[in-house]
Amino acid sequence: MDTIDEYLIKIEDFPKLLTTLLKEKVVSKIIGAKVRVDKKTQKEDRFTISPELYEKPEDISGFPLTNLIAYGYARTDSAAKFLHKSVNGALKEKVGLIARPCDTRGIIELVKIRQVNLDNLFIIAFEDRGMVINVSRQIKKMNDIDPTKVVKEKIGDKGLILKFEDGSTKEVGLDIAENCTRCVRKVPVVADLGISDLILPIDSDEIILKVYSTKGEELVEKSKINKKPLPDDMKTKDAEKLKEIREIALAKRAKDLEEWDKLSQEEKMIKLQACTMCGMCIRGCPVCYCVDCILTKKRKAKTINKETYQLTRIAHVADRCVECGNCDNNCPTHLPLSLYFQSLNDSFKEKFGYNAGESLEDIPFRSGKAISEMEL
Repeated sequence: MDTIDEYLIKIEDFPKLLTTLLKEKVVSKIIGAKVRVDKKTQKEDRFTISPELYEKPEDISGFPLTNLIAYGYARTDSAAKFLHKSVNGALKEKVGLIARPCDTRGIIELVKIRQVNLDNLFIIAFEDRGMVINVSRQIKKMNDIDPTKVVKEKIGDKGLILKFEDGSTKEVGLDIAENCTRCVRKVPVVADLGISDLILPIDSDEIILKVYSTKGEELVEKSKINKKPLPDDMKTKDAEKLKEIREIALAKRAKDLEEWDKLSQEEKMIKLQACTMCGMCIRGCPVCYCVDCILTKKRKAKTINKETYQLTRIAHVADRCVECGNCDNNCPTHLPLSLYFQSLNDSFKEKFGYNAGESLEDIPFRSGKAISEMEL
């Protein structure tokens, strides 16, 4: 996407964009985010983020922006999944949402199968490296870190960086999810506004705001937030950083998939035997849209084995997979699901010229229209 304008804004001003969306009735609801609060202690766990539906401007007093960029939503939640399942795909109402690049690809695929109305969406999307998962659990194991003192986070070249209330910072040795290390698609494919912290130091109180659409441009002006034009040298630095991140991911992807392709079909099948048919991969998949899941029914009826369970799921959604990694991230037995799907996606791109989630104009190669064209 081409940018109309690029600015530096204060992180603390980001919620003003959201409240303006509701006040100006651009949308009736916003899929936002909230920090988990422990029910017993009533203490916040800033490392665990869940979707939150905002319907009134006064409900938005702040927003866990840097948390969401770094950690994403916990467990099987994602913006695309929540939009589809909890807000009926914005089919009959205007909805705003804050999305990762993979969410925007998921939305594209859901639009193709008429599960989402893109015209009813206002999308604020991140440019990102990926997300660090299960941070809350891992931080508790680090004796030299007090989680209650953390005030900000950022993913840098060497992984997660934390900032503490005394102003100090620390690299904690936690890298982005394995799937994200191989993902080369770090920018949204559809959005009205974009957010990026890639080139900003962790102690900065600013964030980069990119305007992609006329709707986005109008919202920024109506919000009356203080903004500074992004200097040309920072634009160049941002573009170079994105290119660097993509090249690193591309090299990692090529290496991992080359090793994967060397495995025999028998060896790959053995890896599937670790599946417990728990259903976490299905629950986390943003493009899994069936109302009644045949796999769930067969598992309950005990008429399917674990290998067939996974092979059926792979066959069902492989050509719609947007490589979000949610299935891989949530698998309790750590099946190499992202390798299965990324390998298939590369094959689909080579054979059919199709890359899921990139464009509404691309015809899915298993659609009736594509099959008819191939027959001709």
